Amino acid sequence: MGLYARFWRYSVDTYGGAPLLLLINLVQIAILGWVVSQALRAQAERVAPGISSEARRIRAARRAEIWQKQVRPLAMTMMLLGPGLGLGMSTLVGALGMGALGDAMGTQAGAEVLAQTMARAYREISYAYFLMVGGTFPMLLGPVIVLGARRLDEEGSDARGGEPEEADAARIHALLAETLQRGAAA
Repeated sequence: MGLYARFWRYSVDTYGGAPLLLLINLVQIAILGWVVSQALRAQAERVAPGISSEARRIRAARRAEIWQKQVRPLAMTMMLLGPGLGLGMSTLVGALGMGALGDAMGTQAGAEVLAQTMARAYREISYAYFLMVGGTFPMLLGPVIVLGARRLDEEGSDARGGEPEEADAARIHALLAETLQRGAAA
């Protein structure tokens, strides 16, 4: 059986839970990749001699803005969606498997019919465990992503002059205007 056919069978057998969990996990891994790449880029910019401190600060502020407004909400959503979906789908599939197993045990059936019913029930119970474990991965990866992006957040805050209540808006405005004038002059 080919990979696509096997994936389709798992999708049908888990009522669509397997592909959704795979998608959530892939999104989480992509977010982790973004955080790592941005952290490496920030580290390279810190040691690069050709980048001015103003350019470094603007880039750090932009990275922090992207993290805070786009990436972090998506990471948090996936972190919460994965376990909820995994647990819900595992409950559904597990209940169906246990129900089929209970039905098989309660009837007078031949050994072959009983073996087929039990095999299907155990397969559904195995899928339920798969969904439950697959749903916990985004919940475990979410804090790793947030901790990995902590430095990006701190550098962005420093680049903007500290926390908003600590920053002097006029000073930041003057700094940005000066930087833009230097960029236009160059």
